[in-house]
Amino acid sequence: MEIQKQLQNIKAGKWAPVYLLLGQETYLVDRFRQTLVDSVLGGEVNAFNFVHVDLQEQALSDAMLEANTISFFQETRIIWLSHPSFLTGDKGKGAVKQDPDELLAYLDHPAEEVVLVIEAPYEKLDNRKKVVKQLKKAASLVDVGEMKPDQVARYLEGYVSQLDQAMDRDAVKLFLERTNYKLSRTMDEMAKLQLFTADADRITAQDVRLLVEPSIDDDIFHLTDYLMRGQAEAALSLYRQLIADKQSPIAILALLMSNFRLYCQINQFQRMGYDQGSMAKALSAHPYRIKMASKQASAYPGDRLIQAYLALVDLDYRIKTGRVDQDLGIEWFILRFCG
Repeated sequence: MEIQKQLQNIKAGKWAPVYLLLGQETYLVDRFRQTLVDSVLGGEVNAFNFVHVDLQEQALSDAMLEANTISFFQETRIIWLSHPSFLTGDKGKGAVKQDPDELLAYLDHPAEEVVLVIEAPYEKLDNRKKVVKQLKKAASLVDVGEMKPDQVARYLEGYVSQLDQAMDRDAVKLFLERTNYKLSRTMDEMAKLQLFTADADRITAQDVRLLVEPSIDDDIFHLTDYLMRGQAEAALSLYRQLIADKQSPIAILALLMSNFRLYCQINQFQRMGYDQGSMAKALSAHPYRIKMASKQASAYPGDRLIQAYLALVDLDYRIKTGRVDQDLGIEWFILRFCG
């Protein structure tokens, strides 16, 4: 079920005995936790009514014992389990070995006055396992996976509509671009924007420029563009600004290589007739990144992209073998490639 419907049910006092949170969007996990705490516990958390068990460090049997223990105060409790790697195909190196039968037994007879939450920060579970099959039948599944760009945009639009402020259309566009359509970062930065513009009737693009820093991905995007267009002065200026901002030359080089490798792959996929959705799936990349990279890559000759990527690979090798100074090597690459 969609998280919004789950939250509405919880606020109405209709909570399930067992929840399975699947996904890695921390903002949604935090919002679910707070809504559950507010509704089930009245917002008052203590050591008796909220028990967190990290299954990387503690045994599942301890969590199940806690869930089956009758509350001395006869109040509803929340038992929150995190990092259940035994539900995945990962062997969980270094984690405590768990007995899934403990959970299976509990699912057959969930304790009254207990809400059990299993937070699984994974893209998927191992559906071949008996415990996973039974859990998906018995638990209320909550999707807290990474949202697609259009979903993030709609979420932000719905959030802004409930504010006492308006937000200009160009401000929304710039804001989402600077947060890379990542929900957690979007909402964190939104809180700062609201605080900064508390006395204003609307949030403008200028407010966004002043408060929301572009991510390094945006800077690498522009650096790549300058390189491909032969704009050596602009490329050097941006590179030196990144260094002044304490970015590592090796990290910048790695991101450039990643960008050009992606562009080369996209160029090949475009020749094969793939659409953006198929490319995102094949490359296991965020749809927004594929969308922006496809737009940029299509403007450049494929052989030029390959030339840049191979030159960067060679530079990476020469830097790591001590043949070239990392800072001067990247500057020399910019000048030579643009020339």
